[in-house]
This record gives sequence, C-alpha cells and structure tokens, in this order.
Amino acid sequence: MPNAMTKKILLTCPPVSFGAEKKALRFPLGILCLGSYLKQKGIQVKVYHDQPYTQKGFLKALRDYRPPAVGFSCDSANFQTCAALSRLVKKFDKDIFVIAGGIHASCFDRLILEKTPTIDIVVRHEGEESLAEILESIAARKSPEKIEGTSWRADNRVIINKDRPFIKNIDTLPHLSYELIDMDKVESYNFPGWWPIHSGRGCCFNCKFCASVGQWKRAHRAMGPQRVIEEVDRCRERHHIRGCYFYELTFTIDKDRVRRICHAMKRRNIPWGCYTNPSCSEPALLRDMQRAGCRRVIFGVESLSDRMLKLMGKPHRSQQAVDILNEAHAVGMETRFEIMLGFPGETEKTLQETLKGLRRLDKGIMQNNIYLYQLHPGSPMYAAMKRLGMIDDEAWFKGFKMEDFIHLYYPRSFVGKICRAKQEIEAMFKDVYELPRPL
Repeated sequence: MPNAMTKKILLTCPPVSFGAEKKALRFPLGILCLGSYLKQKGIQVKVYHDQPYTQKGFLKALRDYRPPAVGFSCDSANFQTCAALSRLVKKFDKDIFVIAGGIHASCFDRLILEKTPTIDIVVRHEGEESLAEILESIAARKSPEKIEGTSWRADNRVIINKDRPFIKNIDTLPHLSYELIDMDKVESYNFPGWWPIHSGRGCCFNCKFCASVGQWKRAHRAMGPQRVIEEVDRCRERHHIRGCYFYELTFTIDKDRVRRICHAMKRRNIPWGCYTNPSCSEPALLRDMQRAGCRRVIFGVESLSDRMLKLMGKPHRSQQAVDILNEAHAVGMETRFEIMLGFPGETEKTLQETLKGLRRLDKGIMQNNIYLYQLHPGSPMYAAMKRLGMIDDEAWFKGFKMEDFIHLYYPRSFVGKICRAKQEIEAMFKDVYELPRPL
C-alpha cells in the first residue's frame, strides 16, 4: 500500500483507444500545467505519456512509482479508457485515490461518480489549486469536504462542493516543467518541429459548438507579454528550440498585447505561429506579426456561409474571413483555415455557399482541417440539444460518441452530401496542401 503521508501523484491523459500507433504524441498541456503547479508546491509528480499507450505500460508506471493518487485527464473521446484504467488502478491497489478532471469530468461529475465506483473524486474546471488541496488531504488523511471545485463520494452519496473561482492572474502559474514528459516523442500536427508555449486560457467568444465555453465560462485569461517572452527565452536556453507556437485558442484577441509580444519576438529572430479568428485580425496587425517572425497562422473559419456563421455564434462573416485570409497570405505568412461541416442548420445551399467562398481564397492558402460536426458536452449546442430531447447525459455511459450525433440529427442521404462536400474541399486544396512546408 502507498504511504498516505507521501504527497505524490501519477498523472496521465489516456488516448481514445489502447495500443493505437500514431505518428507522434500530442502535447498534453493540461497535464503539464497541473504537474508544474504541483511540483512548485513540493509534491512529487510523474506523468505517464507514451506511444503506443498501453495498459501494460501504464501498469508498469503504477508499479514502479507506487503513488497514493492517480489523476486522469478526461475528455469525451477518452473517458472509456480513463474508466478502464481506473478499474486497473483499483485492482492493483484499492487504496489508491483515483481523481478525474477535464471537460468531460466537469460536465458529468455526478454521473461519473454514480456509475464509475473506481473513480473517487472529480475536479471540475480549473484544476491546479483543487488538485493540490486533494493531495494535501490524502497525505493528512482528511476528508475533501472543504475543497472547492470538487465532487466526491461519501457513504454512497455524491457530494458537490461549491465552485472554485478561476485563478485571476495566470502569470502567477509556474513555468511549464517540460521535463515531465519525453518531448522528443511529442509532435504537433499543426506546427511540426516547433515548441508549444502556454500563453493563455479560454476564449471570450460564445461559439455554439465549442466546449471551451463550458470549461472556462467565456473567461479569456492571457499571460502578459513579459511572462510570455520569459517562457520563450527559458525554452530557448533550456531546450534549444528552433521555433515555437503559442498554445492559445485565439491569440489576437488583445491586439496591443500581441504587438508588445511581436516587438520582443522580433529581437529574438525565431519563427513562430498561432491560432486565431478572422474577427480579431486586421491587416496592420498581420504585417506586424509577419515582421516579428510569425510564419504560420491558423484561422478558425468554420464556414463561409453567413447563415451558418450566425447559427454557430461565430463573430465574423464570410467576406471578412476571405479578406483577412487573403491579407495574411499576401503579407507572407503560411495561411491555413479550418472548416466545420454539418453543424445543425446546414443545408445544401449553405454547403454550396462555403464551397463558393473557398474558391475566392488566393492560391497558396491551405486547408488545415475539414471537420464533420461533433456534439461536445459543455458547448451551448449540447445544452440546446438536451432541451430538444436529441441527447441526454446518460447516453455517454451507454456507448454514445461525439461523432455519432451528425447521424442522429441528419438523414443518411444528407450526411452523404456533407461528406461529399468535405471531399470536394480536400480535393480543391490537395495540390497546395501537398507542397513542401518548411518550418
């Protein structure tokens, strides 16, 4: 049995399925944020993050490390593997405290505790402070009854503690402890070869499809320019990075902040990239970014049908998106876009409007991803579909998957048309997408 007085934890972000070989591991930002915070508090931390991710490998980490607590990062795609591993933990040692966090855990805390007896406690929303207090309580053999932002089980009852306020100033968070994982195995599909820099949390927009709304409550908290540059410099000195990308949903929300970061990045002379939205970009800012070393920008366009953009709650309109993407390409940045097809309300007309709009993009602009809509718990659309009786929370514990929803919402014939539109877009940009992309 692990020593309860020892404050240590094994953290992991399981994959959707065990043993699947992928070209590279994705960067587990949430786990790294938690681990870095706990280390600063003097808590021992180990992260299991491997490729391929197997139950055998996880069990070996558990056996070698012998933690009194294990923490799982749960989203709606990987929850079943989290549940399976929680059973493995309890089989290995029933006294190990099993903690679940992440967007799925935040949305379904009560149901998870009712239906998954091998999970002891759920951390809702932002996890750093709550998780540290949980580990303190385990070491002291105390109840978590006063730990804000948690849901837990006592005497077969689920207890929901009050919400914990978000950390107001995320500049106070520690620098990321990248050494907790093998960064040589981590690769970004969107920014291959570049280093992830945590620069902000959440988003101020209210896109109806986005689970960030449920997780972060439309609270956009950005690290200040000085702190961001400190992180870049630290990674240059310690990890000899060749380039970086800012790990933030909408990097250009605060244009003054971006310009201050650009001023500092220009002197450092390293390439970088970011994600953003057409509504908070402008030609002058794009030129400043390019001169400061921004070599790739990825825009969340989602649709080029004004009707669909309005239904989605996107803050831009189709002509604005076309103009800003063309402008970004014209100033010399590798410009990419993402499109979502099949959001509720899609019609043949809106599909054609998106296709027509994409043909107005300058040659050389690339598609980054063409998604088919998936229903995400925590999103405003999920709440709307629950009110309409299209989905209920119990479904997630009976095998329902996010990608199933489009087949429930639309007739099979129209799903086929959505898929053909996706193929048409991919073919439209195939030659461009296959060009060499040096970074």
